[in-house]
Amino acid sequence: MNAMVNPGAITATSMLGGGTADGIWNNLITCYSDFAGRTLLVNKEVYDSEAATNQRNQAISMLMFAYGHVKAEPLRACDIYTRQCAVSVNAKDLAMMAATLANGGKNPVTGKQAMKAENVPQVLAVMATAGLYDDSGKWLFNTGLPAKSGVGGGILAVSPGKFGIAVISPPLDGAGNSVKAQKAIADISNALGGNPYAAASR
Repeated sequence: MNAMVNPGAITATSMLGGGTADGIWNNLITCYSDFAGRTLLVNKEVYDSEAATNQRNQAISMLMFAYGHVKAEPLRACDIYTRQCAVSVNAKDLAMMAATLANGGKNPVTGKQAMKAENVPQVLAVMATAGLYDDSGKWLFNTGLPAKSGVGGGILAVSPGKFGIAVISPPLDGAGNSVKAQKAIADISNALGGNPYAAASR
């Protein structure tokens, strides 16, 4: 199940521990905040708008439940996922999240281990293969960087062991990825030698 697109993301959300909806949400937003290095909050106006118009995601949740991927309470999983999508972040937050992944899951500023280091390679592998929707392969071919884009115009990218980077610029291309963010990240990464596949000969 691909957690980089809605069906997989909703299914992954349904697997989170915490018992109640509030408990699950508290665990999730705490993890996000550990990655960002500051307390993150939901933009209520965005959440209310999305919750009022997310019938397609509700249908996806029910379909995943019917196929046995979501084990229980599919609409609760959909609502928590909708809240995830309404968390307010800026470019610095996204860059810190990327830097945390680049640093083996440890936030390089706060020193907090946001996720287990042994799980980071799997996360980066999924980002590399599916993080930019239908253009993931083209992006990986051009940059070598695991990345994740969002329809809000943000992209974060990771050069493992070197740096994390993020840009927010809303105009999107046909695949749903920020045009300017792709260009900026690719240019900066090239200047810094960020492509992990570009090994110099000796």
